[in-house]
Amino acid sequence: MAGPAAAADSGLKLEQGDIFTNDVGTVMGVSVVNNTPATVGSVAVSCAFTLKGEPVGSASTTLYNIVAGAKGQDQVHLLGPKADAATCSITSTGAPLN
Repeated sequence: MAGPAAAADSGLKLEQGDIFTNDVGTVMGVSVVNNTPATVGSVAVSCAFTLKGEPVGSASTTLYNIVAGAKGQDQVHLLGPKADAATCSITSTGAPLN
């Protein structure tokens, strides 16, 4: 259903949180605020990670059922490489199941 999902995209605000590394790789918090009048069933967020400006990998997550006016939150985990920055974007949205 590209219609409702495409309309929802303009009302969704992606926020990137802090980025940190550990023995497993890199982790960054992300959140999506739903400024639309309806629940968004799913929002896929993809991030491209870099270290000193050089690409080191990408990872993504999907947030589910973000109701109107609410914020959905999750973490993106890049397993393996260490990174010091990331650029994230909303890559797709889906309608609620009901």
